[in-house]
Amino acid sequence: MKTIVFASFVVLLALGVASCGHSVDRSTTVESKEVLYQRGHQRYLQMQLDAAEEDLRKAVAIDSSYQEALVDLGFLMYDRAQKTAEKEDPQRIALLKDATMDLARAEAAGARDAEVYERLCELSSTLKDDRRFLTYASKFAERYPSDRQYYNLGVALEGVGDWQGIVKSQKAAVEKFKTSPYLGGFYRQMARAYMKMDRNQTAERVLTAGLTEVDRLLEGASRTEGKSKTSAESRRWGDDRIGILLLLKHIHTQYRDTEKLERVERQLKDAGFSK
Repeated sequence: MKTIVFASFVVLLALGVASCGHSVDRSTTVESKEVLYQRGHQRYLQMQLDAAEEDLRKAVAIDSSYQEALVDLGFLMYDRAQKTAEKEDPQRIALLKDATMDLARAEAAGARDAEVYERLCELSSTLKDDRRFLTYASKFAERYPSDRQYYNLGVALEGVGDWQGIVKSQKAAVEKFKTSPYLGGFYRQMARAYMKMDRNQTAERVLTAGLTEVDRLLEGASRTEGKSKTSAESRRWGDDRIGILLLLKHIHTQYRDTEKLERVERQLKDAGFSK
């Protein structure tokens, strides 16, 4: 009888040890950052923003430099901000700042896609963060040297008052992109920078050269487009032409050069500008 009781006790003891040593509490299983990201990404694509953000934040909590998750978070917060109608709404501003921080962390971790830089530039400009705008506009133009990025770089440099930087960057743009829709804008930014440096005569020469180049582009476009349509490029050149003429008018007025002033006023009138 004692032998049976003892054997039963040993069996129970063994079962208890096995149970304690090998049981798995499914509720405490930790999901990997990859699983969290993939699920959060799919939820984001389905515009389940709350659930997506929760998964993506958990992934970033595991790896603070997880580029893909940070990029998704940045774009997700930007999307949320766009749902707020009022531009100065504090909640919208907070969301835009969160988007900027997430994308800045992603960029620092190595996310260098054009879409990341474009959104960072847009966010910095919207939040009136001139220094940050210049940082990302410079990186954008260096990594993706298109005419548009050179133009945006000029805008960013103007925001911090770097007139020499504007002249340098826009001169380079004029040489690189001789038929660009932004060509007139390059000349205008360069001339304004010279005017800020009290070099109006140099600005006048730049504007005169810009006017010649824009007229050349408009003449070429008119031959190919005909009277039936006007391209977006031609409209931009036309707008920049008026902008160039207005800057020339300002300089001629300042120097009281009647002859040049009358000529530029006729050109503005011929262009349909009546203000």
